[in-house]
Amino acid sequence: MIDLPAGRDLSDFFGEVPKSHNQLQLNTDTQTVLRSRLGESDKIKTLRSSIQEIKSDGTLIPLPAQQEHILYENSMYICTHIFYTANMTRMAEVYLWCGDRISESTIHETQVHAKRIAREAGAGQKYAPSSSTTSRTKELTSSRSTQLYIIDQAREPANFFQALGGIVITRRGSRAESSTAPYMLCGRPHMGHIAFDEVDRSKSSLCSEYPYIVARPITLQETKIWLWKGSGCGATAIGSTRLISMDLNPGGGFTEIDEGKETAEFLSAIHDSGSESVCQSPALWKGKSGNWEHSSVRLFKIETQEKPKQTATSLFTSYFSRRPSWSAPKSPSTDRPNSSGSNKSPTTEFEASISEIAPFTQDDLEPEGCYILDANSEILVLPGPLLSKQALWQHAFVQACLFSHDYAILSASLEDRPAIPKARVVLGGLPREVKVKFRRWEERRGLWGSGGLMAGRVGGEQGGMVEVRDVLGICCGL
Repeated sequence: MIDLPAGRDLSDFFGEVPKSHNQLQLNTDTQTVLRSRLGESDKIKTLRSSIQEIKSDGTLIPLPAQQEHILYENSMYICTHIFYTANMTRMAEVYLWCGDRISESTIHETQVHAKRIAREAGAGQKYAPSSSTTSRTKELTSSRSTQLYIIDQAREPANFFQALGGIVITRRGSRAESSTAPYMLCGRPHMGHIAFDEVDRSKSSLCSEYPYIVARPITLQETKIWLWKGSGCGATAIGSTRLISMDLNPGGGFTEIDEGKETAEFLSAIHDSGSESVCQSPALWKGKSGNWEHSSVRLFKIETQEKPKQTATSLFTSYFSRRPSWSAPKSPSTDRPNSSGSNKSPTTEFEASISEIAPFTQDDLEPEGCYILDANSEILVLPGPLLSKQALWQHAFVQACLFSHDYAILSASLEDRPAIPKARVVLGGLPREVKVKFRRWEERRGLWGSGGLMAGRVGGEQGGMVEVRDVLGICCGL
């Protein structure tokens, strides 16, 4: 089997062909994973919310009217959110949003002032942790009844989006530097809402699956807006993008551009040289009706650990199994430690678990881990370059392949996808059409960060893809 192309690819990547059981042994079933989306909160009703820019010395700067949902990577913002939960409990949450370019030391200095604001906002309010808080959203308790959430850019919980109206725009630079500069935004689903993130003004940034806004300020009051609609973009996404386009240019209107029908003026606005191309969505997504709720990219991590061998013993059997003191001693050969037949030797049985990482960025991909990326039209298994250095790595990899196979088949029916997504293993870097689905992908950090360099892999290089079906045939005889 190693002579097959897939076997050679696996051997080249791992140093050997992994072998494991052919049965899925996860801690939960595939259907449950598909039906539950981590971090997407229940319906809430916002009573009031406020947001201001905050400096490290505690200075608060009001945001321009109608621009409260536009956040800049060089800035921090303090947001207070008062709302009713689904069971009509009055709640309050306070967030400190930190742009990507803010240093840890600056965030630490600002927390003192953010805690004070949270205490003041919490007077008379009942506080509780948000169901949308993830392990990556840092929670600080500033008093017995008040909580402050420190939020990193691109890791915003669903309730934060709700506080700002359900749509958030993130821009590069600062408001003072970038307010009059041309820019391009990519709209992606995020935790049940929609995020518009600034991307490079380039044709290569365009992806058929998403809507884009290209803006060129003419005066302080007038902006030229183009709305680019990918061929695989659904009606819900386009509708949200139209609303944002009107917000960005009140009364001025905008021009809609269909993929493949770009005007010369539009191509000039994105610096098209003619040598770049749009990231094409697979043919099965062309013309889809667009279920925005189920089109967000999901990331899962597979982990394995040894399963201790269970031996059922009762008081009765244990009494008669004791060796009396007058019995003859056991043969030395039966008491030899680490003997392959000894019941003290480690068992080969394992337990496998799957957990969703949401929200996520490329920084969540650790080189020692094994991940599954639901990219809508395809389900990708992402083994880290240092995975084979971990215990039970072969089981983790094969479990990821088994799960992705089942997940792809079930997702077509449970989520009404146009067709069964292809399940593949990525042995190297991600292709461009997958990278664009990450919010704030930075090529310089690569897929596996410094761990990829340690493993001798260049972060930006695109690796080969192997069909999961072929991998399962080689690794467990399916």
